[in-house]
Amino acid sequence: MGSFALRLKLLLTDRIAMVCYALCVVVMLSVFFNMNLHASDNSRVPMGLLCESDSPVAVRLRDRLLGSYALRVTTGSMEDLTELLMDGYIGSIFVIGDDYEEKLRNGIRENLIRVITPSDDTSSIIVQDIVAGYMMYDVCFFRTYDEYRTLPGNGFDILTEDEYSAFVAEVAEDPDYGFDFDIRYVDIENPGKSGISVTTAMIYRQIIAGLIGMLLLVLIVCGCNGFALEHGHSISKRRRITGGNLLVAYAFEMIAVLVYLTPAVLLSSLIMIKESGFSGAVVIFLLGEALCAFFIPVCFGLARAVGSASAYQLVGTVVCLVLGACGFISTFSALTGTQILGATPVALYIKQFAELIV
Repeated sequence: MGSFALRLKLLLTDRIAMVCYALCVVVMLSVFFNMNLHASDNSRVPMGLLCESDSPVAVRLRDRLLGSYALRVTTGSMEDLTELLMDGYIGSIFVIGDDYEEKLRNGIRENLIRVITPSDDTSSIIVQDIVAGYMMYDVCFFRTYDEYRTLPGNGFDILTEDEYSAFVAEVAEDPDYGFDFDIRYVDIENPGKSGISVTTAMIYRQIIAGLIGMLLLVLIVCGCNGFALEHGHSISKRRRITGGNLLVAYAFEMIAVLVYLTPAVLLSSLIMIKESGFSGAVVIFLLGEALCAFFIPVCFGLARAVGSASAYQLVGTVVCLVLGACGFISTFSALTGTQILGATPVALYIKQFAELIV
């Protein structure tokens, strides 16, 4: 236990290691807050919206678009939206004219919405279909009410527009008149197994998992730097001369490194607790501890294999980059043969991490 306490003390008093630790924690928090919190927002299609009318129907359409889960809507003046369009922050500008409701009431269905988009834009076609879906209720309502007023009454009073609207709303809420899609996600690699919905937000969080895994690898390399320094100064040989069970001593020292890294691992799980839940956060913590427990002996072996601390740092950095690259390639590349890289520790970490938060 003496070697455990000594190693932990050396790590906590190593200024360079602690600075690296703090920087990695800051980067980890930055990655989370700048990517995870905006993952859903960044997965939406960006568009600009200018509503020139304050009529109830136009305002209702505007509010529907602002509440859309598929669109990232930016509002403002035409000048501001045009500047955003030219800078590439939005792909199109949809203008709800001041005569929008009047056209609907008069049965005019052409040029209801004006769209401003670059000549090489392709996303506006998708946005048009989404916007049309939000417009469809009002278009159908005024069209059907116009037809309804022309029907013979047969002794019954014709409903006013408000009464007709209330009737239609009541029918729309009746489950006997509703419909739904029977959606089943299938794992392509295993068609007999139900899969999960793949969204851009999920991809963002897979990237987060990969970056956090890389940061943990950097911390492991830094945490094991003391082994390389001692080996380079022949301290290991002197310890062998003094006797004692070196295997037990080194085991306790590696456990000390694991304890030293635990706060960072705990942070990586706590910042994802909202997405994964408490049980998921516990599993993410265990995943991080397992990753560290696997790589600490690897880095210890590297420290013993190379001749100096500088060589260890170089080799350790290369190992981090190679394993991180294997993880990202196996996760995001569709190239044939890259699936074999999925067996690497970082790739497994990304896979398990992402599955817990979708």
